[in-house]
Amino acid sequence: MDIRFECIFEGKRLFQVVRPEGEIVVFTGTFAQCKRFQEVYQEKVARSKHRDRKAARPALAAASG
Repeated sequence: MDIRFECIFEGKRLFQVVRPEGEIVVFTGTFAQCKRFQEVYQEKVARSKHRDRKAARPALAAASG
């Protein structure tokens, strides 16, 4: 994901968090807010992958046993 400058609104510089595939805007805010959004998003993705791996283990163990 990239952070790109969008505009100046009411004296604030606003940025967008953009996903590279299809140029999809997923968040708009100040630069600090966009950085925090990226951090939280990455944490959620990592937890989701970890949870998916944990759920798949018992099924694999039962199938091979």
